[in-house]
Amino acid sequence: MTSNPAQKKESAKKRVRFFNVSLRNGIVVSTPAYPEKQAFLGHVIRALESSNPDFAWIQFLFVSSGYSSALVRLKNSMHRAKASIEQPTIDLISGEERGRRELHHDYYRRSDARMKKVDDIATKPTVTLAIQGMWVCDKGASSPNSLPFDHCSDEHDSLAVFQYRDPRMLLELVDRRMVVDIAEYFDRYTRSRMEPPSFLVTPEELVSYIHLPAGEVAKSLSSLEDEESKRDYTQGKVEEDEETKASQSGDVSSKLVRLVKVPTTEEVLADSAIQPLAHLAAPTVRAFELVYSEGATEVLLSAESVEDMGKYAQLLNLVYGSMKYEARDQVPEFLKELPRMIGLVN
Repeated sequence: MTSNPAQKKESAKKRVRFFNVSLRNGIVVSTPAYPEKQAFLGHVIRALESSNPDFAWIQFLFVSSGYSSALVRLKNSMHRAKASIEQPTIDLISGEERGRRELHHDYYRRSDARMKKVDDIATKPTVTLAIQGMWVCDKGASSPNSLPFDHCSDEHDSLAVFQYRDPRMLLELVDRRMVVDIAEYFDRYTRSRMEPPSFLVTPEELVSYIHLPAGEVAKSLSSLEDEESKRDYTQGKVEEDEETKASQSGDVSSKLVRLVKVPTTEEVLADSAIQPLAHLAAPTVRAFELVYSEGATEVLLSAESVEDMGKYAQLLNLVYGSMKYEARDQVPEFLKELPRMIGLVN
C-alpha cells in the first residue's frame, strides 16, 4: 500500500507554537523566581539543546513599574472578600446559621498570607515582566513545555507555559511588545481570576531570570559561542570614570544587538558582583532574548532607543566585563524560511 503524496507533504510540514509564560493559577500577588542563583539561563539553554527544535525564540520583556495604589485597592478588596466569607449563611428551612463553604477553600485559607505579601511588595521597587516566545519543530516532536519555567515559583504560585496557535502573536514578538499595565488584573482578582500576560517581580527576582551563564551548567553548554568573562575582579565596584563607560558602550549603535560572544564564569558570582543587575529595569521596555536555530543559541538585547540600549549594555558590562555587541535585524533570519517550511509556499 503506497502513501498518498499529499499526506507525505502534510507530514513534512513543521508545527509552529506560540507561547506565553505566566502565573499558573493567576495569583497576582505572586512574585515567582528561579531557586538557584544565576542558573536559570544555563538551564534554559541546556533544555533547548536537549529538545533541539528547528527554531526557538524566547523573549524576556521588562519595565520598571509602580503599583502602590493598585496594590492598596487589591488588599482592600481581599479584606472585604474575606470578611464576607466569614459571615454565616441562614438555612432557609431551619433558620439556623451555617458557615460558608468558602471557609475551606484555598482563597480564604491563604488570604492573610497573601495580604501580607501585598504589604511586602507595595513597599519595594517592582518590575513588570513578560515572557513570550515561538517554537518550531516537527509535528509530534518537542514543545516549549520542556523549558524549566515550572520551577519558577514562590509560596503563592508558579509559572506555566500557555500555548497558542494565533499567528498574530508573531507581530508581538517582532515588535517586542508586552502588556505593561496589569492593574486591571489586580482589580478583578477577587471576582474573576485569570492569569495575567505579565506579572510582578522585584529587582532581586528579575536577576534570577536575566543573567549570563555561570557555574557548573555553563561548562556543559555546546550551542553558545562563549568566552571567559573579562570581568575585572580586582576592582569589584560599580563606579567608573566617564571614559571607561564610553568605551564599554561605544559599539552599541542599534536598538537591537547580539552578544558576539557570551561571557561565562565557572563559579556563580557573589551577590556584590551582580549588584548592578538590580538596576536592569528602566521606565521603558527592555528585552533579553534567546534565539535557538541550527544547534546554536544567540543572546540578544533590545531597548526602545539606541541611547537606552547603551545604558542597558553598560550595566551588563559592569558585571561581566566589556563585551562586543553587533547590530541585529528585527526579524530572526530563520523566519524568512518559515513560510516554505510550513507549506505556505513551494
